[in-house]
Amino acid sequence: MKRSFLLSFILLLPAISFAGTTGKIQGRIIEKDTNEPVIGANVILLGTTRGAATDADGMFFILNVKPGVYEIQASAIGYTKVKMTNIRVQTDRTTKVDFELEATIIEGSEVVVVAARPILEKDRTNTAAYVNAEQIEKLPVQEVQDVLRLQTGVVLDAAGRLHLRGGRSGEVAYLIDGIPVTDQFAGGSTIEIENGWIQELQVISGTFNAEYGQAQSGVINVVTKEGSPKYQTRASVYTASYLSGRDNVFLNIDDYRLAEKNAELNFSGPLKFLPEGAFYLNGRFNTTDGWLFGQRLTRIEDTVPIQSYVHVAQQQQSDEQRLVGIRIPDSLQTGDGAFVPMNPRDKIALHGNLTFRPHRNVKVGYSLFYDDQEWKNYSDARRYSPDGQTTVQKRGYNNLLTLTHTVSSRTYYRIGFSLHAKTQESFLFEDGLDPRYQGVAYSTDGFIFGGTSNGRSKYSQTTSLAKFDLTSQVDRHNLIGIGAEMKYHKIENSSFTTVSDGPVYQAPKLRIPAPNTAGNNYYEQKPLEFSGYIQDKVELDEIILNAGIRFDYWDSRGYVPIDLQATTDPTNGIRLSSALKSASVHSQLSPRFGLAYPISDQGVIHVSYGHFFQIPQFSYMFTNSEFEIELGDLETIMGNADLKPEKTVAYEIGLQQALTDDWKLEATVYYKDIKNLLGQEIINTRDKKVYARYINRDYGNTRGFIVSLIKKFSNGFSGTLDYTYQSARGNASDPNSVFTDFQSRPPRESEKQVLPLDWDQTHTLNATVIVGKPGDWNLGVIGRLQTGQPYTPSNPGSALTTQFKNSERKPTQLIVDLDLSKNLKLSGRDFRLFVRVYNLLDRLNARSVFTSTGNARQPYRTLAETEILNRNPNFTLQEIDLRPDFYLEPRRMLAGLRVDF
Repeated sequence: MKRSFLLSFILLLPAISFAGTTGKIQGRIIEKDTNEPVIGANVILLGTTRGAATDADGMFFILNVKPGVYEIQASAIGYTKVKMTNIRVQTDRTTKVDFELEATIIEGSEVVVVAARPILEKDRTNTAAYVNAEQIEKLPVQEVQDVLRLQTGVVLDAAGRLHLRGGRSGEVAYLIDGIPVTDQFAGGSTIEIENGWIQELQVISGTFNAEYGQAQSGVINVVTKEGSPKYQTRASVYTASYLSGRDNVFLNIDDYRLAEKNAELNFSGPLKFLPEGAFYLNGRFNTTDGWLFGQRLTRIEDTVPIQSYVHVAQQQQSDEQRLVGIRIPDSLQTGDGAFVPMNPRDKIALHGNLTFRPHRNVKVGYSLFYDDQEWKNYSDARRYSPDGQTTVQKRGYNNLLTLTHTVSSRTYYRIGFSLHAKTQESFLFEDGLDPRYQGVAYSTDGFIFGGTSNGRSKYSQTTSLAKFDLTSQVDRHNLIGIGAEMKYHKIENSSFTTVSDGPVYQAPKLRIPAPNTAGNNYYEQKPLEFSGYIQDKVELDEIILNAGIRFDYWDSRGYVPIDLQATTDPTNGIRLSSALKSASVHSQLSPRFGLAYPISDQGVIHVSYGHFFQIPQFSYMFTNSEFEIELGDLETIMGNADLKPEKTVAYEIGLQQALTDDWKLEATVYYKDIKNLLGQEIINTRDKKVYARYINRDYGNTRGFIVSLIKKFSNGFSGTLDYTYQSARGNASDPNSVFTDFQSRPPRESEKQVLPLDWDQTHTLNATVIVGKPGDWNLGVIGRLQTGQPYTPSNPGSALTTQFKNSERKPTQLIVDLDLSKNLKLSGRDFRLFVRVYNLLDRLNARSVFTSTGNARQPYRTLAETEILNRNPNFTLQEIDLRPDFYLEPRRMLAGLRVDF
């Protein structure tokens, strides 16, 4: 019955939809002397096949225009031609271009007018930032995350995860060329977007229109580059080193080696064997050692000899050894003492794009995106035994096929098909029974001697998607969009830990736990999504109204236990014996509304409101799909395929005020009410076993205001200054907080009141400055000042924490980055020399702290504890206290060369 309803809804819907990838140009043509409309005038978007004719009111509309800078020509019999240059089009925006034609008896004459780009975006009904390829080239931004963190309302937490306007990190939708590429298993994007792909980046951090779904906090929408009418090649290379004096914090940072190497190649041009064919290719290779190093004092093969020595020593320990620990002889630590990178990363990224026109009104495009990465996550416990650290591998791709048919100058539709996938796995050795795997390693004072990380995991997500959208300028005032999309997912997840049987001081006897047991898990799920929307952009001269409604349908196609407290199956002792039932199907309607209206010829106010729903991440739905309970007080977490969508209701009001033709002030106030966030409940079975299960129980709210001062580029200078005040509060920062609180010793009661969330950053000040002469030289500077995020202080000498979580703040962070470039022309080629410096001031910016002191340098200790640690036979007190991973990266400088052919 539920699936029949879905089918009926699809058949009744007249079209299916696409998120924004284009903008609109509209205007009016009048006769200069009489101000009367010029009827039937021709308007051509030069360099394209796009154009329009004016109606009885002299109005014209050109839809489906890719972001970029254009020239437009207007002509009519008996009038002088006028060409308007410097027309910039942005995603989801209307660019107004009006012409005045002068009557003439001389045919062929043309007037060229350079358009002055308006400082106000009068049709913007929400908070949205636009960054184009030209701006990216002028700022010290190496990765797309560097661009994102400059936008108002964006916060990175201690783990580097992105939060928009106080929401959790998984509440952002990622789109490439209008196609969702969000990793719905673990959050983020299935494809890591490269700066070299971007024609325009749109960041919507406030409310957003009904065409965008599966996001509570914001949308990151990328429109990629396409082929050019002439052959163009661009090659760039750079290398980087850490030039830091912080060798007392970061091991080996004073080596001044080439820590990073990067090469990138772009190639584009026409495909003459296809009608109006063009292609674009981009490839990037990057490898970096990172800034966190370990030192190989022990090898993984030292595990058993050291454990054997400790086993004997523990049986004849002296009082001194019991107090300060057992000294591990140098003869058992066979490492070569070499410094080893512990947060390295290698990356290959490819993008190919092909377009052609089989008919003047039909455009076909195919794009391929590919991303292959390998990295290690730093482990301070392995600082002196780094070879046992696991490697993470990630591969992602996206195939996109589109067909766009322009039915008339006022109507077009687009069909799109996408197949995108991501696979991520973590392991040390390919073979789970590789003899190099070791048993449990000896550890003391927070450090591991030898040993290996024996766990391995792998997940893959493949999504097939079909979209079809229809957009029509039905009359002068209404731009209608209607549509939907269908997504079919295939999720696979597996994990196991290689087990070593026998005593730790003997050679390991390796085995892999049997499939479908608590130590070896696998599941496969195939959820289904459908969504549809209707959106109307009403343009009443100066008043703009965006109104729409969205429908979302979700079928996890999973199962849940009927009896959550059932005993475990007596045949295996770990699996719930309850029968299963199909999870419920969920659907939602979410209205969206935005209004922009002028308060003067120099000021515009906007207000917006919307309901935003998001399906929880698949990892929370399907984890432990076998419903197995491990032995112990609380060792098991179960997913819940019956989770409801999370819900946010958002409000905002904003002002744009032009100060001059080049300066603008913006102010925005916003509020978000968040419900049905994921949390957990503790369940006790009737045979006295216990487990945690995900449910919709958490809640929160965010509020804040933003003030921005913006200077448009003129007289060799542009800049922005943004201040954000924000309060992000809720009852829990992590869906696993109930499980974590229960496992603490003594167990803590999970919070029932609203407290600051882990990423609550009260004050943020961002500044960008670009100075230069276009085509000659450029200086770009970024400055970021942000107050510390909260942490929960601990009471030294007690297992108890303070009364309230997140009641103290980490230190303030200050980061300054710089880009300096110079263009040269040699032998007919264009060269660009550039230097970038990240963390120019080489400031130690703490992202984590010792909870007993609130700083990243050292924890609190009594005099007696300090005296004992000073007598430690293996490590100095400085080595024990050192936590280089508590800090952001030190000063890094790169130098490079770019060549255009």
